[in-house]
Formats: sequence, structure tokens, C-alpha cells
Amino acid sequence: MSYLKKIGKFILITFISIIVLGLLLNTLYYFDIISNNVYNIMKMIIVLGSLFINSLFLGKASLKHGIVEGLKLGAIFLLVMVILKLITNSAFDIRTGIYSIIILLTTSMGAVIGINRKEKK
Repeated sequence: MSYLKKIGKFILITFISIIVLGLLLNTLYYFDIISNNVYNIMKMIIVLGSLFINSLFLGKASLKHGIVEGLKLGAIFLLVMVILKLITNSAFDIRTGIYSIIILLTTSMGAVIGINRKEKK
């Protein structure tokens, strides 16, 4: 049960940070402070950056197998993304597949870096 609490905390922090930063980005875009190209790039940077940072902390909190912990976090995030796409009747295309692979690579790389940067006792 403690493992579920740990990974649930990291997932919750990830979603909250994406929502808060996304709302800030949408506000800037709504008032024409940033252009469409900057908006599209920043959307991806916010999601990937938030996932990378949280998987880095998850790797630091893990005992071993950082890549597996990162893949779990990425898979749970992708599962939520697929459920939201099904609810909104969005189409799956090649870009979605590539984005999913990038998310899995980002979370696994972040957790590996996090577990390697952990202080030795």
C-alpha cells in the first residue's frame, strides 16, 4: 500500500503541475502575449518537463530499477491520456504514437538519472 501512495503522490503532483502551468500558458496565449508556434512548443515542454522532473524525484525515492519506475509513471500517464482521448472522441494518429514513445523515454530517463544521483549511505 505504501508503494501505491508513493507513486500516487508523484502522479498527482505531475497532473497538478501540468494543469497549473497549462492554465498559465493558455492565459498568455488568450491575451496574444505569445504566438501560436511558441504556444505549441511550450505545451510539449510543460508536459515533458513536468514528467521528467517528477520521474527524477521518483527515481531518487526508489530503491532500485529506476527505468522500471519511470516506465510505470509514463505508462500510467499514457493510460490517463488514452482514456481522455476516448472520452473526447479524439483520433489516434502517428503523432500520438510518437508522443507516447517520447513520454516513455522521458520518464524512464528521468528516473534513471534520479536513481543514479541518489546519495549513497
